[in-house]
Amino acid sequence: MAALTRKQRDDRRKRREILAAALAMFAEGGFHNTTMAQISKAAQYPLGTIYKYFPGKKEMYHDLVIERVHELGRILYDIAYQQDVSVTDRLLSALKAQARFYRDNQDVVKIYIFERSNIDSVGMPQLNERVNRLHERMVQLFENLFDQGIREKAFKTYPARDMAELFADIVHSAAWSGLFREEDLTQSDRRLSMIFEMVTTGIKK
Repeated sequence: MAALTRKQRDDRRKRREILAAALAMFAEGGFHNTTMAQISKAAQYPLGTIYKYFPGKKEMYHDLVIERVHELGRILYDIAYQQDVSVTDRLLSALKAQARFYRDNQDVVKIYIFERSNIDSVGMPQLNERVNRLHERMVQLFENLFDQGIREKAFKTYPARDMAELFADIVHSAAWSGLFREEDLTQSDRRLSMIFEMVTTGIKK
């Protein structure tokens, strides 16, 4: 891959700084209450420069969400295809990785969850469609892992697809609820391990 030119590096830096400023404004005042002028002031770039990179705040919101979803997808993909790691350990790692990702990117996650019905369904339905497609790929990763686990007799022979959809919902719920708990990393890992044990071994005595 050819090295980036100085202008390309400068463009990337400006774009990152503008998105960071937009995220801070969205988190502070909400998407609908934030203006392009406020983002311009926070980013310390003239409004004309902001419009050079983004036609409006919807495009900023779109890129903030999609970039994070792609990043999470890459993390889960790397975990799913780890060599010499048991299926059970990979699933547990996926649960903990998504929780850490939500915590590290909680401003974007919260904005997306809170604003999704207000923005995506009317103003940006294509974003919702893209996120759903990427979510489906993640479910397929889990389905492949459960299918492997069934073949290796690590899991009961329930439909792999059903287990994957259930697991994806549990992972999201566990990661999301962690954003509203006062717990350190050790406490979070302990809670997630407990949830994983409940899922994989059950709660009946």
